[in-house]
Amino acid sequence: MKTLTFTLLTVCCFILISCSRYQLNVISSQNSNKNQQTGDLEFENDSVKIAYSFYGPDAPVTVNIQNKLDKPLYIDWQRSAMIIEGRAVSYVADKIAVNGRVDTQTDTYHYNTNSAFSNPSYTTGSINAVANLPKTATFLPPHSQASNTSIRLTQGFLSIPDSAFNKSKMTRIYEDTVDPINVKMADFTAQNSPLKFRSYLTLYIVNGNEVKPVNYQNDFFVSRSLTTTTNPKDLTEFNQQRGDYFINSKATGYGKTMATIGVVTAVGAAGALSSSQNNSK
Repeated sequence: MKTLTFTLLTVCCFILISCSRYQLNVISSQNSNKNQQTGDLEFENDSVKIAYSFYGPDAPVTVNIQNKLDKPLYIDWQRSAMIIEGRAVSYVADKIAVNGRVDTQTDTYHYNTNSAFSNPSYTTGSINAVANLPKTATFLPPHSQASNTSIRLTQGFLSIPDSAFNKSKMTRIYEDTVDPINVKMADFTAQNSPLKFRSYLTLYIVNGNEVKPVNYQNDFFVSRSLTTTTNPKDLTEFNQQRGDYFINSKATGYGKTMATIGVVTAVGAAGALSSSQNNSK
C-alpha cells in the first residue's frame, strides 16, 4: 500500500510539472536551397557543398562541409563566424573536455600521554575539467566532409510581441486520434524577422607556396514562429528532426504553480501515511 501510494503521488507530480509551452521556429534562407527530405539549408558549387542544420533546443548550428575537389581543402574556423543580429560569434570552440585523475591521502594523528600515531586514509577518484585548446582549422582530403557544432543561436524563447500572432490550426495525431488544434502563428520576411543571422566561412586551397582563400556567406532568418501547449511530437509538421526548424519550451505559470502544489500535497500525503502507519502499530 505504501509503495502504491507513493507511486501515484509521483505520477501526479510529473503530470503537473509537464505543463509546458512550446515555441517552434522555422528558418529560411535567401541564398541557400532547402533539402526537402532533411530540411537542411544547402549551398553547392563545383568545389564544395555546405549544409546547415538548426534542429534542437536553442538552435545549435551544425555546419557540414563536403570537399568535392580532387585536392585537399582547409576550413579556417579562426576566420569564420556566425553573425547573429550584427554580433560576430566565432566558430572556434573555446572549450574541450579533459579527463584526469586525482589521488589524495589524509593522515589523522592521535595523541596520548606516551606516544602519537597516525591513521592514514586514502581517496581515489576521477576529475573532469575543461581546457582552452581551440581547433582553428580542419583538413579536408579530397572527396571528404567534416562537421562543426559549436554555436547556439538563442537562449530560450524569441522575443515576439503577441500582436504579431494570428490564430491558426494544425493537425495533431495522438495515439489513434487525429484532430485539429489551435495554435498561434506569425509569419515574417527577411526584413521584419525576429532573428536574422548569416554565416561567414573561410576556406582555402594550397598550391605549392600559394594559399588561395575563398569566402562563402549564407543568410538566414526565422520565417515563421508558432506557440502551442501541444507537444510538437504530436504535430504532423514537426514530429521529425528536420534541420530547418528548432523548438524551445518552458513551463507555464500554471505548470509551475501546480507543480509546487503537487510537491506540497505529496509531502503532506507522505506524512499522513507515515502517521497512519505509526498509529496502526
